[in-house]
Amino acid sequence: TWDARRRQYYLHNFLPDQPQLNGHNPDVQQALLDVMRFWLDRGVDGFRVDAINFAMHNPALTDNPPAPDDGSVRTRPFDYQLHIHNQSHADIPAFIERIRALTDEYQAIFTVAEVGGADSDREMKAFTAGSTHFNSAYGFDFLYADRLTPGLVRRTALAWPDVPGVGWPSWALSNHDAPRWISRWAPAGQRAPYAALVMTMFMCLRGNVILWQGEELGLTQVDIPFELLQDPEAIANWPLTLSRDGTRTPMPWRRDAMHAGFTTGMPWLPVGDDHPALAIDQQQRDAASLLHRTQHLIALRKAHPALMTGAIDIVTADDSLLVFTRRDATQEMLCAFNLGPDAHDWMPPTGNWDIIESVSDASLTRLGSLAGLIAIRR
Repeated sequence: TWDARRRQYYLHNFLPDQPQLNGHNPDVQQALLDVMRFWLDRGVDGFRVDAINFAMHNPALTDNPPAPDDGSVRTRPFDYQLHIHNQSHADIPAFIERIRALTDEYQAIFTVAEVGGADSDREMKAFTAGSTHFNSAYGFDFLYADRLTPGLVRRTALAWPDVPGVGWPSWALSNHDAPRWISRWAPAGQRAPYAALVMTMFMCLRGNVILWQGEELGLTQVDIPFELLQDPEAIANWPLTLSRDGTRTPMPWRRDAMHAGFTTGMPWLPVGDDHPALAIDQQQRDAASLLHRTQHLIALRKAHPALMTGAIDIVTADDSLLVFTRRDATQEMLCAFNLGPDAHDWMPPTGNWDIIESVSDASLTRLGSLAGLIAIRR
């Protein structure tokens, strides 16, 4: 973008009001580390580092080649380039090592990086390798998927094998940028059982589970009209870009309060029409609510080392059934889920299993529609 006051062009990867920092400059790196130290001194537990693979660019400012037309919808100037020179520079891991050295001074500080793009899998592994880089990273495997399928879960799991040198993944189904998964995936009229199933499956994955605010309530995506948009990217690229505001709406605390108890003033974004019925005070009184289930599942995961840090082995991943085991030196867990509309007979791996958690009509021989279970080997 041209800046008339400076009489210079400047680089930005996203919006014009997001100029690119020169991550190659030692003074810039030190300034970033100083900001991190400021917060570490105040007791923060860690950092989520946004778009880390855009931290450095080709210093020669070489033009990116145009992206060939692959038939996909292009909504931003960003989409018309092959991102060869503006991201993923080979010097980024060295800067990550400086970040890790700083956080290690404070002990038990957790760092997780957001890594998107066509080469995100390789970069996530490079940015989390060994004990001198980020503790974890997450990609976009689930965030923009139109459907949740056993095959998708299988691919993401196999991409992060439990072998020396491969880092520890994190998973998010929705976040501040991506549409809420319950609106993307849930079958019509079956949001409640589907949400219970997906949340149970999510808590069984190998890797860190990252919950986006409101997922524990089953909040849906809100349609925000143009005149109420706050998202600069959605405003700039209207109507082609999906607004991120639909997932950033106020948290509903009390069903019958103004703005669902979020504020007595005017909130930045409107409360979703169906969100008051999902408010926290309502779900706290309902033992069968998704909020209670989520809290229970988090406790269940923490209580079983195999679910926390064990290896994962995919047993079945067909059109509907997803079956895998989680195993460490002390225990083995069996996780089975039917993501489809029809009931299925199935057989667990050989052995004696005790069911410790179930969703809908689930047994060790049959899984009903949107049913699932967690079992432990005796």
